[in-house]
Amino acid sequence: MISVEEKLRVFSQYLLNKERSWGKGIIAEVKNKQKELLEASRQKIATEKTAIEERNKQTIFRDRNKIIAEGKNRAKTMELEEKNRILTDFKQLILTQAQAFLTKPVYSDYLSSCVSAIPDLFAEKKELIIFVNERDLPEVTGLVNDLLKGYAIEYRSNTTGSIGGIIVEDAEKRIYCDFSVENLINTNYKFIGMTLNEFMEKQVN
Repeated sequence: MISVEEKLRVFSQYLLNKERSWGKGIIAEVKNKQKELLEASRQKIATEKTAIEERNKQTIFRDRNKIIAEGKNRAKTMELEEKNRILTDFKQLILTQAQAFLTKPVYSDYLSSCVSAIPDLFAEKKELIIFVNERDLPEVTGLVNDLLKGYAIEYRSNTTGSIGGIIVEDAEKRIYCDFSVENLINTNYKFIGMTLNEFMEKQVN
């Protein structure tokens, strides 16, 4: 027959084992919960890290493109400014070089072609005003006497500072023709600019 003491010992052992089993379950449950929380935290950190990296990439990409675009625009502006400066200098060089031809036969031919064009440009208008600088006046007068028979010509000093050529208008100031050397260069300025630009592009490439 089992004594009371033995029963108490067996019951106590039962309770102890049961308590141990319950404790192990609780501990295991806590450990699993910890693992879940830790994994969730790791995933959240990874997600946040990826989001931050993506935002940084987008910011860097946007800023990089902005800097590149600004650099390209600035370079293009500087290129255009330099081309305009070269073109202006080149135009001035042409004017300077043109002065060397004012004493040569080619300039006399130019004046003759200008005077010869007057009848077609002014039609029936015979009373004209010719602006010419003092140096060219004798030659222009001779050409007018030879080529414009029956015209009434008034000669005036060219006050525009032109290096050469003539400017013609009718007495009523309705028709105006600029045969000055400067206007000849300006008229061909676009062609000169395109030619010079093409030359510069070839040098760069």
